[in-house]
Amino acid sequence: MFRSRPYHNAIALVLCGAACARPALAALDLETALRDVATSSPTLSARGARVEAARRRVAPDGAWPAPTLEVGVVNVPTSGRFDADPMTMTMIGASQSVPIFGAPGLARRAAREAVNEESAVGEMARFEAFGLAWEAYADAWAAVEMARVAQEHQSVMDRLVQSARARYESGNGRLEDILSAQAEQARLRSDLVTFQAEELSARARLDALRGQPPGSTSDSFTPPPAPAMQAAPAEWLVAVTPDHPRLREADARVRRYRFSARAARRMAWPTLELRGSYGWRRTLVATAHGGPLEQDDMFSASVGFMLPIFAGASGRSEGAALEAMARASEAERRAAELELRQQVVSAHAAAAARRRAIGLLADTVLTTQQRAVEASWTAYRAGTTDLWRVFESNHALYAEEIALARARQELAGAQARLVSLTGRTDLLGVAPPVESRPVGDSPRSKP
Repeated sequence: MFRSRPYHNAIALVLCGAACARPALAALDLETALRDVATSSPTLSARGARVEAARRRVAPDGAWPAPTLEVGVVNVPTSGRFDADPMTMTMIGASQSVPIFGAPGLARRAAREAVNEESAVGEMARFEAFGLAWEAYADAWAAVEMARVAQEHQSVMDRLVQSARARYESGNGRLEDILSAQAEQARLRSDLVTFQAEELSARARLDALRGQPPGSTSDSFTPPPAPAMQAAPAEWLVAVTPDHPRLREADARVRRYRFSARAARRMAWPTLELRGSYGWRRTLVATAHGGPLEQDDMFSASVGFMLPIFAGASGRSEGAALEAMARASEAERRAAELELRQQVVSAHAAAAARRRAIGLLADTVLTTQQRAVEASWTAYRAGTTDLWRVFESNHALYAEEIALARARQELAGAQARLVSLTGRTDLLGVAPPVESRPVGDSPRSKP
């Protein structure tokens, strides 16, 4: 008599225990997951801090040079007396460089563009975080769904093994039917381990994006949204405007380079120098020729110009280099717009293909294959076919159910790509988790 090895049953019990040991938590829907990402993602918090740091640099970048304060004594005799010589004074003075040609103002405007640039990078990071969370959520859901399909097919294989063993023991069956069914059981256990590993990996990714430690995600997921009608490519391309964060980042970078170039050139122009001082003189002591002599205090004031004779060439060279960087950023901006449009169209095409595949699998292939399974069982009971045909039809049904789950997973991946490119979750039936507006001075700062 042929019997299954005991450790197969032990492995099945261990796998079932691993799947059922976790406590049942409330189901997590995609909208809640995206909201958690928007509020708790450490990556997005870091981007917000970078925006704040850039904003704090605006005032220092546009400040005048620090003034100079002087305190001292002038023309003191070597005797150390302050009342012996009429030129001896206690003096206080100050000087200030005044960049009269606007270099600090241009530097301040460049710093403001750096804020807008960081703000746009932060908004793009939000788009990408939402796309990654969408994909991780769909991967976790698909892994759970495929594990369920594998477990259901496992029960069918158990039934086939029992039937094959009964027929073999009665002398009406073949040993190869038992072996084939048991081999399928082992394959299913391998698939189940793979699906559970995919689930754990996807859960860990989703937890990290939500700013949670591994294992925080609930055990159940609602299916990813599947709108009845897919938005046309033009509706997605509407998001690729000059206000798109990636293009806004490039525009702000161009303006930043331009303002910095102008500021560098202005540094090669003269700078106004203002100087002033005030001196106190003491009463001179009495001499043989007369009594004490009262003296007036004295002040000095001057206006000069700092001539950047040696630094002028350096400023002009730096300005030319920054202007070249601005032209390079303009070209990169045009390339980024073309790339964005191409990626949106490609992701939309991939999503459309997956939707068609899902429709065919769900409405035609699976329905037909389920009928084939029912027909094979009927024929087997009637004795008009062997157990191998039943096994083949069930295996084909299992493969198509897994293919359907994979197609839904791939559809969600294409949708996630669209979300990461545009941030338009509303076109997929999910409300945007946050207002799509960068943290900065304005969406499009003007020169």
